[in-house]
Amino acid sequence: MQLSIQNKLQLLCDILDEHQTDSSVSPNEHAQLERLAASILAQKELSDQDIQNVLTSIHLYGKEGAASSDLAKHINNHQDQFRDWIDTVQQNL
Repeated sequence: MQLSIQNKLQLLCDILDEHQTDSSVSPNEHAQLERLAASILAQKELSDQDIQNVLTSIHLYGKEGAASSDLAKHINNHQDQFRDWIDTVQQNL
């Protein structure tokens, strides 16, 4: 079963919320976030530039997190961005 774009966006919000509140997420969870953002971008269903920019930023965050040796620091460095990312994604649900 393939997820709709809305399902993927909601999942993305849920994962970002987890990252915001739990700084002990694993590299695999970052990789999952990276893949999910890439999947949404590849569908080309969202034409708004703001959401595309946010998805690109989330993809990069996931990619960097998957390779990070200090995940707590990586997550902490993005705390200011999580709420903006979540808000932008939710506006496109």
